[in-house]
Amino acid sequence: MPVTKFLKRSRLFYGFINLAFNQYDSERVKSIGPDTAAAEWIVKNEGWIKGYGHATWIKDYNGLSSCYGPRFKLTHIHAVDIDITSGGCKYFDGLKHVVYIDLSDCVNIDDSGLSLICKNCWDTLEHLNIAGTSVSINGFELINEFKALQTLKYGKKLVTKNVSRHEKVIKKFNEGNFKDIEVVD
Repeated sequence: MPVTKFLKRSRLFYGFINLAFNQYDSERVKSIGPDTAAAEWIVKNEGWIKGYGHATWIKDYNGLSSCYGPRFKLTHIHAVDIDITSGGCKYFDGLKHVVYIDLSDCVNIDDSGLSLICKNCWDTLEHLNIAGTSVSINGFELINEFKALQTLKYGKKLVTKNVSRHEKVIKKFNEGNFKDIEVVD
């Protein structure tokens, strides 16, 4: 089989796997709660999580045993360069305690994913990294909806493609409580 045909087939197969791992399961959310379901989703996709009262990051699926029960509250999500999608961001529904999200280099996160995060974490999120995602200037403007945001990191491509809109968003940021805004490569 030619290499190009093999790569095309493997990408197609990988796309199906990625879709399956990001499929929102409403029945699972109802049975274990939104915080635990979101924690499972992130860890299943090779991300890390922390919950309220947890000092260390949970990095593997076996470590999730401490996350089951109504007292678990997801507070930190470290999803650097993993294959979560905007469709999977439906798992943010019902999350009320998330203060830290690092989505850097998650190329499948776009405006719709950021919109779902904003809809659910607008009043608690303090740190957000969207550098290397597919968030456009339209999604970037949603950042103003985060009322507790103190640290924001994003990529240069948002600045270079839309200078005037970017300047307006940053001006509005500066009127808020933001402590640290960083543009990264």
